[in-house]
Amino acid sequence: MPERQYRNEKEEKQEKEEKSQDEKDEKSQDEKWQRDPLGRVIFGLIVIAVGVIFLLATQDIISWMDWWAYFLLALGGIFIFEVLVRSVMPAHRRPVFGKLIAGLVLVAIGASNIYGPVSWWPLIIIAVGVFILFSGLFRVRK
Repeated sequence: MPERQYRNEKEEKQEKEEKSQDEKDEKSQDEKWQRDPLGRVIFGLIVIAVGVIFLLATQDIISWMDWWAYFLLALGGIFIFEVLVRSVMPAHRRPVFGKLIAGLVLVAIGASNIYGPVSWWPLIIIAVGVFILFSGLFRVRK
C-alpha cells in the first residue's frame, strides 16, 4: 500500500512540474511578443504612410478622391514587408500567413482602384514570380 501511495505522489509531482513548465513557456512567449519592437515599427510605418498620402493629396499630386486607394496599397505593402522581415528574423518569428493574404488583397484592391484592372494585371504576374522566388529561397535555407 505505501508503495502505491508513493507512486501516486510521484506522478502528481511530475504533473505539477509539467504544468509549471508549460505556464513558464507560455509566459515567456507572451513576454517575447509584448517586447516585439517590430509591432511599433509597423505602426510607425502606417502613420508615416498616412502622412505622406495626405501630403501628396494637399500638393495635388494625387486626387483626394483616391487617397484611400493609395492608403490600401501602402497598408498592403507594409503588411507584406512585415511578413518578409518576420520570415528572415528568427527572433521575431510569428505566424504570418494571414497577414500575407491580407497584404496581397489590400495591394490588389488599392492597385485596381488606382490603375484600373486593365493596366495593373501584369503586377499579378510579377507578384507570383516574387512569391516563387522567395519560396525557393526559404525552402533552400531550411
